[in-house]
Amino acid sequence: MEKRDYIEREIEKMRAVLQKIVRLRADNPQEAQAVIETETLRYFHHSLDEMINMTEASFTSFIETLQAPVLDFLGNLLYASVETGHALSDRDKILLTRTITIWNRWEQKTKTADWEKMLKKEQIRHWLSLNELS
Repeated sequence: MEKRDYIEREIEKMRAVLQKIVRLRADNPQEAQAVIETETLRYFHHSLDEMINMTEASFTSFIETLQAPVLDFLGNLLYASVETGHALSDRDKILLTRTITIWNRWEQKTKTADWEKMLKKEQIRHWLSLNELS
């Protein structure tokens, strides 16, 4: 029971962080990026750059160790870290590709189809394909 309460409190903290990032993105994108970096280090002990520089095999091994709620949080952090209103950088492309990998793993672990994530994954694929054409 205590473990469940702890997990629920942690999930609520993660939701609060994501809400803060969403609010900051419009007004202060640099601060939003700083929050993403801080939370990535706090929860996952890796910076965004470290996650980008992991080999595909290392990244896959890393996310295999994560529980479903934490996977969801990581996917949302990576997704929020990319500004999509312009041409994507190589860094953005890696982050978005890894976001899809994380959300796919989340779906496998939870045996859940989340329509919002499915739509976001399609949008990511669209952005990536548009950037390949440029």
